[in-house]
Amino acid sequence: MSDSSRSSSHPEFWNVRYERDEPLFGAEPNAFVEEQAHRLPPESAVVELGAGEGRTPAWLARAHGHHATAVDFSETALATAQEWAMAEDLSLNTIQADVRTWQPSRQWDAALVTFLQLLPDERPRLYRLLKTLVRPGGWMFAEWLRPAHLTGDYDRLGPSRMDRMVPVDEVRRAFAGESHVCVEPVDVHLHEGSHLNGKAAVVRATVQVGAP
Repeated sequence: MSDSSRSSSHPEFWNVRYERDEPLFGAEPNAFVEEQAHRLPPESAVVELGAGEGRTPAWLARAHGHHATAVDFSETALATAQEWAMAEDLSLNTIQADVRTWQPSRQWDAALVTFLQLLPDERPRLYRLLKTLVRPGGWMFAEWLRPAHLTGDYDRLGPSRMDRMVPVDEVRRAFAGESHVCVEPVDVHLHEGSHLNGKAAVVRATVQVGAP
């Protein structure tokens, strides 16, 4: 069962962490999403789960004219996302919700997840959610730290517990049978703000959901 006593499982923990002058994970978009963005048609509707301050959805709206939605349970993080949207007149909406229980009433053309480190029993629902909130033929781009990150020659960044790491085979099984599935282990130097900056072992997933 989920360990709900963990401070990092609650929005109050993240509200405090986001109370700072500089963006917690930087202001630049996630590099993997930036690399994959060419797959999206113009003016796509894109949602990110666990979006934090909305740096990646904001970039998609700013650089590509997409209609972006940032979902997070931290009120403080989403307030920053709203400030960016208003200051730059971006097509960026925010939804305050816990993705572990959230039940969206619509679908999007693409969904993003970047370093949302849920517990093992919480992740199957996340995978199901990703497949249901993307329209047939739409895309899912995701990046997580994988178990090798805690056992190999990598920088100490991100969660320090193995149960927050996401195995490659788990992601492959979760999305097996979709129209296009590419799930790969990658060693990369992250530049995601001061808390995710260094050599890391990640798993990256590019999935086209269903058939158009």
